[in-house]
Amino acid sequence: MAFEDILQFAQYSGNPQGSSLTAYKGGEVDPEQTLANITQAEYANYLRDVRPIELELVEKAKTDTSLIDQAKEDRDNANQLTQGVIDRNAARYGAALTPAQMEQQRRSLARGTTLSGIQGVADARVAQKDANRALMADLINIGQGVNRASLGSLQNAAGAAAQRENSYKNAKASSKAQTYGMLGSLGAAAMIFL
Repeated sequence: MAFEDILQFAQYSGNPQGSSLTAYKGGEVDPEQTLANITQAEYANYLRDVRPIELELVEKAKTDTSLIDQAKEDRDNANQLTQGVIDRNAARYGAALTPAQMEQQRRSLARGTTLSGIQGVADARVAQKDANRALMADLINIGQGVNRASLGSLQNAAGAAAQRENSYKNAKASSKAQTYGMLGSLGAAAMIFL
């Protein structure tokens, strides 16, 4: 698959299974279980749809040699193509070469195509290395983006849990203080009537 496909998958945030992920408890929506259901569904979607593409792209970034292979193929074809051009030009202009000139031309052609072939393959190696690094960098950036989003969600969830816990503790302390205050008031009132 194309690299753009993995970007589309990485940005995917929909709920493909609809409202079947909504959990109910006591006739009301249970937000924590609903979130857990959605998280599990998203992870299953990731494993099914995204992970194979990621692994394929990582392997491609490690092993792809398509630019180098094409440069080698072009190098092998260049000698024949150049010789064909020379032969057509000679026939077109009626040039007749001596055997020594033809041998010199052949050597010159071989040197030129060998040097240009070596340069082409060397340039292709550099370009291939750059392309593979760029692909790996893009994959890392996508992964970091997903990681940042996940950590942000976890921080929000942790903050909400801490806020609920603090609210519960405050309500409990307030109830306890109110109960003791009421008992103290009742005790004071009882002492007055005694």
